[in-house]
Amino acid sequence: MSRSLIAFFLLFTFYFSFSQKKPLDHTVYDNWQSIGERMISNDGKWVVYTINVQEGDNQLVIQSSDAKYKKTVPRGYSAVISEDSRFAIFKIKPFYKETREARIKKKKPDDMPKDSFAVVELGKDSVYKVPKVKTFKTPEKGFGWAAYHLEKKPEPDKPKQPANDASKKTIDSLKRTIDSLLVIVNLPPAKMGKKKNIGDEEIEGLTNENNLDAEGDDPATPATSDGTDLVLRNLITGEEKTFPLVSEYYFDKYGKKLLLETTKNSKDSLSKASVLLIDLGNMQKKTISTGGNDFKNFSFSEDGSQLAFVAERNAKPKELQKFYKLWYYKDGMDTASMIADKNSVGMKIGMTVSEFGTTSFSKSGKRLFFGTAPIQPPRDTTLVDFETAKLDIWNYKDDYLQTVQLNRLQRDLQENFLAVYDINENTIKQLGSKELPTVIQTNHLLA
Repeated sequence: MSRSLIAFFLLFTFYFSFSQKKPLDHTVYDNWQSIGERMISNDGKWVVYTINVQEGDNQLVIQSSDAKYKKTVPRGYSAVISEDSRFAIFKIKPFYKETREARIKKKKPDDMPKDSFAVVELGKDSVYKVPKVKTFKTPEKGFGWAAYHLEKKPEPDKPKQPANDASKKTIDSLKRTIDSLLVIVNLPPAKMGKKKNIGDEEIEGLTNENNLDAEGDDPATPATSDGTDLVLRNLITGEEKTFPLVSEYYFDKYGKKLLLETTKNSKDSLSKASVLLIDLGNMQKKTISTGGNDFKNFSFSEDGSQLAFVAERNAKPKELQKFYKLWYYKDGMDTASMIADKNSVGMKIGMTVSEFGTTSFSKSGKRLFFGTAPIQPPRDTTLVDFETAKLDIWNYKDDYLQTVQLNRLQRDLQENFLAVYDINENTIKQLGSKELPTVIQTNHLLA
């Protein structure tokens, strides 16, 4: 009898416990957590990791390896521990709810909630925060510095000035007259655009529907957007220095130099795009290139004494072909010099420096690797898009299916082949080709 009672009691307890568990359905998934980023400081005393949820706000956890210190930062991510194991540098996401509502309302990218930049000195509770930050960078092997790139500042709203009745009638009359003239000469009606002053009156200017230039043959080239402020922060002292109009920035490997690419100031017609080099030891700034349309693929040598990049500097906005050149700078030079283009000795006929190739120095800094590509024919401007038939042709002898070819189209258009420039000998050698598209470089190339 006692055994029966015990068995009955156990069954009752099991059934009661099982009935109290929450059923597993789709609503449970959002609460599931997982470990995302994880890292350990170089001295092994600090651990940083993120706790991610399926939907909602994550957490960044900073704690000591002996578990005596622990700090949780809501929505922290993309963390980096400095090389000297003193600081944790990371970004903070906006609230998930705010981002979700902004997406539902289909806000413009400039109006979306923005990330923040944050620094925590390991072992302390205070958090240094800066709102509206696009990116941040730290030296790969150096310490003591961090740079963060701010978002574009919103332009202040201009107050609207109501026009009086007399000026309003004048504007309406001018609009009707201009529309009548356009109809007579068979031009499309003008759209209202930028305002222009006429005497003491102000009327709205006219823009062509197709945004044609003064000659009416090509669309006007849109102006490139201005760069934004970059802030360089000394992590140890807390001092900061701001550089305006920055579009790209790079530290050298050991944090001795900072490279800045700046854009033209749209409000200053005399300003030019430039490449600046900051010596972080004495904070001296040097301009190594001034003027140009596009700079890409910056690369420092191992010791930071040499720099290379590709740039397109001379083409006009309407030109159908734009040629990039390889530029080189070394400590002690006044400015960067051009060392390779489509006409250089050693460059194969029909090849040019590729804007999509990667520039890199050998371990010793004696050789510079870059990409080359066949010169593409200029676009035929006599062909009209809507009058040109477009079709995809596939042959059963092709190496890949048509769907794969279409998927790889962009990659194929950017295909480039490895070449090397010997800095001491001033010679160029082509390593890769269409027949040998892939060249694997060793990690310790000393020659």
